[in-house]
Amino acid sequence: MFTLRPGEKISRKLLHDKYGGKRQGGISPSQKTPNIFIFSDSDVGNQYGYTDGWFENVFHYTGEGQKGDQELKHGNKAILKHNSEKRKIHLFDGVSKIVTYQCELELKSDDFVYFTDAPETGGGPIRQVIVFKLVPKVIGQETKP
Repeated sequence: MFTLRPGEKISRKLLHDKYGGKRQGGISPSQKTPNIFIFSDSDVGNQYGYTDGWFENVFHYTGEGQKGDQELKHGNKAILKHNSEKRKIHLFDGVSKIVTYQCELELKSDDFVYFTDAPETGGGPIRQVIVFKLVPKVIGQETKP
């Protein structure tokens, strides 16, 4: 059971010790619990061609893969299939050391993913990246965040 509340801080090491998932990378599907952890930090992400952020209550999250066109496999596939696999997506601010839990997200609309151009890591050539449109999970009558 996932017990963190929005705004709580936790070390990424402790998060993964408790709930599973890999300690590096932006998308961390857990093999231990039915969770997918996604990490976002614009200062770090921009160096890798990732431009995550909120736009009208939708979180646009760039998929994984630093070189070449991104594909719908590994962590990207985990996000895409989270509903059918009954897994929860949890967003954290920060990518290493201490991270802050933001909220639970889900893919909901018909146009939940799109592709856009972004540079490869290290200022390499332009490639296609996947961007997921994630919305806060509705719990009762409240929405997060």
